[in-house]
Amino acid sequence: MIQSHLLQVMALTAMNAPATLSERDLRDHVGSVLRASSVDSDYAKSTRRARYTAGTIDGRTVPAYTEEQGIDPSRNTETLAEIEVSINNSRWAGVPFVLRSGKALGNRQKEVIVTFKPVQVPAGFTGVDEPTRLRIGLGPDTLELEVDVNSPGDIFTLDRAVMAAALHAPDLLPYGEVLEGVLNGDPLLSVRGDIAEDCWRIVEPVLRAWDAGEVPLEEYAAGSSGPSGWETSREDRPLARN
Repeated sequence: MIQSHLLQVMALTAMNAPATLSERDLRDHVGSVLRASSVDSDYAKSTRRARYTAGTIDGRTVPAYTEEQGIDPSRNTETLAEIEVSINNSRWAGVPFVLRSGKALGNRQKEVIVTFKPVQVPAGFTGVDEPTRLRIGLGPDTLELEVDVNSPGDIFTLDRAVMAAALHAPDLLPYGEVLEGVLNGDPLLSVRGDIAEDCWRIVEPVLRAWDAGEVPLEEYAAGSSGPSGWETSREDRPLARN
């Protein structure tokens, strides 16, 4: 998922606006982002991996991954993976892009979360003080903007407000849109060869480090939100510039 999907989503989120929406312009911009992307070689800090143990999802008992039929426990295959990617250009220098994908989690989430740099809140304000976040939902397609605003009755107390909008659903599912382009000879949504190579260039050193045991394989119960500490350790890091 990270190599074939999430790096594409990252590039689309971070790229500059193309001159046109033609396949050449769009994919050139995607390729430009990925060519500038890398993962820090201290993989114990820049990546994480985990595997689910037995648990419950929606009232259904789920066995541990290693107890699933056809699974070889000795391969140490992860079921939850996260990497932190740096885009080494002037626009995104110093901004981490955290990509995460997993299975057997409690909540099904497909979204891009852009966390803006926190602003200086003047002395005298109380209440909520969190960075502004933009959530882009991917199936169903939604937009949510989380901001701190003055609470009712006291302008010096901040509350969290969410502005949300549901986007129009496409006629086809995502893979259907890709197949439609293939059948019509339109490569706009297909992955170009050089882009696929860059995606593998980014993730292959990570996979080698994992195979070598440089990154511990953590555990989480099926139906949970992942290993303890995964949510709190990165949620307040800025992912975009104001």
